[in-house]
Amino acid sequence: MKYLLDTQAWLWWVLDHPRLSGRARAALAAVPAEEHVGIAAISLTEAAWHLADGRVVVDEGSGPWPRWLRRAASSPQLEVLPLTVDVAIESQQLGSSFPRDPADRLVAATARVHDLILMTSDRPLRKSGVVRTLW
Repeated sequence: MKYLLDTQAWLWWVLDHPRLSGRARAALAAVPAEEHVGIAAISLTEAAWHLADGRVVVDEGSGPWPRWLRRAASSPQLEVLPLTVDVAIESQQLGSSFPRDPADRLVAATARVHDLILMTSDRPLRKSGVVRTLW
């Protein structure tokens, strides 16, 4: 595994949304079928918030959003990385200049603990320099 997708990147990838950058799209297309792409466990909760609040809308043919989310999270190429003690500790050692949002901190910490490149459109995360990013 080489990449960890933040919540938006994951949703845009699954939805084939045009907001997924060309660079991220190309990198994901180059991932071999037998290799996993990761998401942090907190991304499941963030995705559920976005879907339940209507900020992310899925095709009606996909059924209710909970069914869609279960299918999206069970993709054979996706691996959900758990919230571990190491991730929790790392999330608090990112420095005071890192964004305070708990979900952002957990996603970045997951990337760091697993030594993965974080795919994110989030400019403050990319500019922080505490995690390797691609966008």
